[in-house]
Amino acid sequence: MMVRNWMQANPMTIPSDTLVSDAKRLLAEHNLHALPVLDQGRLRGLVTRANMLRMGHFVLRKQDPDEFNFFVNRLRVRDVMVRSPATVSDDDSMEECLRKGRELQVAQFPVMHGDQVVGIITANEIFQLAAHCLSRWPAHDLTKIQ
Repeated sequence: MMVRNWMQANPMTIPSDTLVSDAKRLLAEHNLHALPVLDQGRLRGLVTRANMLRMGHFVLRKQDPDEFNFFVNRLRVRDVMVRSPATVSDDDSMEECLRKGRELQVAQFPVMHGDQVVGIITANEIFQLAAHCLSRWPAHDLTKIQ
Protein backbone atom coordinates (compact mmCIF):
# COMPACT_ATOMS: atom_id res chain seq x y z
CA MET A 1 0.00 0.00 0.00
CA MET A 2 1.50 3.25 -1.14
CA VAL A 3 1.18 6.69 0.46
CA ARG A 4 -0.18 8.15 -2.82
CA ASN A 5 -3.24 5.90 -2.47
CA TRP A 6 -4.10 7.15 1.02
CA MET A 7 -2.97 10.79 1.11
CA GLN A 8 -5.16 13.86 0.72
CA ALA A 9 -4.06 15.05 -2.71
CA ASN A 10 -3.58 18.73 -3.58
CA PRO A 11 -3.73 20.01 -0.01
CA MET A 12 -4.58 23.57 0.88
CA THR A 13 -1.31 25.45 1.48
CA ILE A 14 -0.43 28.88 2.81
CA PRO A 15 2.52 31.26 2.43
CA SER A 16 4.73 32.00 5.43
CA ASP A 17 3.53 35.62 5.68
CA THR A 18 -0.05 34.52 6.46
CA LEU A 19 -1.37 35.81 9.78
CA VAL A 20 -1.54 33.10 12.43
CA SER A 21 -5.14 34.09 13.11
CA ASP A 22 -5.98 33.45 9.42
CA ALA A 23 -4.21 30.07 9.47
CA LYS A 24 -6.14 29.11 12.61
CA ARG A 25 -9.40 30.11 10.91
CA LEU A 26 -8.57 28.07 7.76
CA LEU A 27 -7.77 25.00 9.83
CA ALA A 28 -11.08 25.28 11.67
CA GLU A 29 -13.27 26.19 8.68
CA HIS A 30 -11.96 23.35 6.52
CA ASN A 31 -11.60 20.83 9.38
CA LEU A 32 -7.90 20.36 8.63
CA HIS A 33 -5.19 19.05 10.91
CA ALA A 34 -2.25 20.68 9.16
CA LEU A 35 -1.35 23.21 6.49
CA PRO A 36 1.91 22.99 4.54
CA VAL A 37 3.66 26.37 4.33
CA LEU A 38 4.99 27.11 0.85
CA ASP A 39 6.96 30.08 -0.45
CA GLN A 40 7.56 30.23 -4.20
CA GLY A 41 6.35 26.64 -4.44
CA ARG A 42 8.91 25.29 -1.96
CA LEU A 43 8.00 23.65 1.34
CA ARG A 44 9.15 25.90 4.19
CA GLY A 45 7.18 24.58 7.12
CA LEU A 46 4.00 23.12 8.55
CA VAL A 47 1.38 24.58 10.87
CA THR A 48 -0.86 22.21 12.78
CA ARG A 49 -4.19 22.54 14.48
CA ALA A 50 -2.56 21.44 17.75
CA ASN A 51 0.02 24.26 17.52
CA MET A 52 -2.69 26.83 16.87
CA LEU A 53 -4.88 25.60 19.70
CA ARG A 54 -2.02 25.67 22.20
CA MET A 55 -0.99 29.13 21.10
CA GLY A 56 -4.54 30.49 21.21
CA HIS A 57 -5.06 28.98 24.65
CA PHE A 58 -1.85 30.58 25.93
CA VAL A 59 -2.81 34.04 24.59
CA LEU A 60 -6.33 33.85 26.00
CA ARG A 61 -5.12 32.59 29.38
CA LYS A 62 -2.77 35.55 29.82
CA GLN A 63 -5.65 37.95 29.10
CA ASP A 64 -3.25 40.65 27.96
CA PRO A 65 -4.94 42.89 25.36
CA ASP A 66 -1.57 43.75 23.78
CA GLU A 67 -0.66 40.09 23.31
CA PHE A 68 -4.10 39.31 21.94
CA ASN A 69 -3.81 42.23 19.50
CA PHE A 70 -0.36 41.01 18.41
CA PHE A 71 -1.67 37.45 17.96
CA VAL A 72 -4.60 38.58 15.83
CA ASN A 73 -3.01 41.37 13.80
CA ARG A 74 0.74 40.84 13.55
CA LEU A 75 1.96 37.30 14.31
CA ARG A 76 2.85 35.44 11.10
CA VAL A 77 2.93 31.75 10.31
CA ARG A 78 6.71 31.94 9.72
CA ASP A 79 7.07 32.82 13.43
CA VAL A 80 5.36 29.68 14.70
CA MET A 81 5.56 27.01 11.97
CA VAL A 82 7.51 23.80 12.25
CA ARG A 83 10.47 24.59 10.01
CA SER A 84 11.72 21.95 7.58
CA PRO A 85 9.09 19.41 8.66
CA ALA A 86 9.57 15.69 8.23
CA THR A 87 8.05 14.51 4.96
CA VAL A 88 7.20 11.28 3.17
CA SER A 89 7.34 10.54 -0.52
CA ASP A 90 4.25 9.65 -2.51
CA ASP A 91 5.93 6.37 -3.47
CA ASP A 92 6.78 5.40 0.13
CA SER A 93 4.89 2.45 1.56
CA MET A 94 2.32 3.07 4.27
CA GLU A 95 4.42 0.80 6.48
CA GLU A 96 7.36 3.20 6.06
CA CYS A 97 5.07 6.17 6.77
CA LEU A 98 3.78 4.53 9.97
CA ARG A 99 7.30 3.63 11.09
CA LYS A 100 8.51 7.17 10.50
CA GLY A 101 5.53 8.67 12.31
CA ARG A 102 6.07 6.43 15.32
CA GLU A 103 9.82 7.07 15.33
CA LEU A 104 9.48 10.85 15.09
CA GLN A 105 6.21 11.03 17.06
CA VAL A 106 4.60 12.94 14.19
CA ALA A 107 0.90 12.67 13.31
CA GLN A 108 1.01 14.35 9.91
CA PHE A 109 3.40 14.60 6.99
CA PRO A 110 3.51 16.69 3.84
CA VAL A 111 3.74 14.23 0.95
CA MET A 112 6.39 15.03 -1.63
CA HIS A 113 6.96 14.08 -5.25
CA GLY A 114 10.50 15.27 -5.83
CA ASP A 115 10.56 18.80 -4.42
CA GLN A 116 6.82 19.43 -4.86
CA VAL A 117 4.14 19.03 -2.19
CA VAL A 118 1.50 16.76 -3.74
CA GLY A 119 -0.46 15.79 -0.66
CA ILE A 120 -0.69 15.48 3.07
CA ILE A 121 -1.18 12.42 5.20
CA THR A 122 -2.50 12.64 8.74
CA ALA A 123 -3.66 10.34 11.50
CA ASN A 124 -7.09 10.35 9.83
CA GLU A 125 -5.72 8.51 6.80
CA ILE A 126 -3.85 6.11 9.08
CA PHE A 127 -7.13 5.28 10.85
CA GLN A 128 -8.80 4.75 7.45
CA LEU A 129 -6.02 2.36 6.50
CA ALA A 130 -6.38 0.47 9.78
CA ALA A 131 -10.16 0.20 9.31
CA HIS A 132 -9.64 -0.99 5.74
CA CYS A 133 -7.20 -3.69 6.83
CA LEU A 134 -9.26 -4.79 9.82
CA SER A 135 -12.42 -5.11 7.72
CA ARG A 136 -10.63 -7.74 5.59
CA TRP A 137 -9.81 -9.99 8.56
CA PRO A 138 -12.36 -12.48 9.87
CA ALA A 139 -13.63 -11.50 13.32
CA HIS A 140 -12.04 -14.53 15.01
CA ASP A 141 -8.58 -13.41 13.77
CA LEU A 142 -8.92 -10.02 15.47
CA THR A 143 -8.65 -11.59 18.92
CA LYS A 144 -5.08 -12.65 18.10
CA ILE A 145 -4.02 -8.99 17.68
CA GLN A 146 -4.62 -8.11 21.31
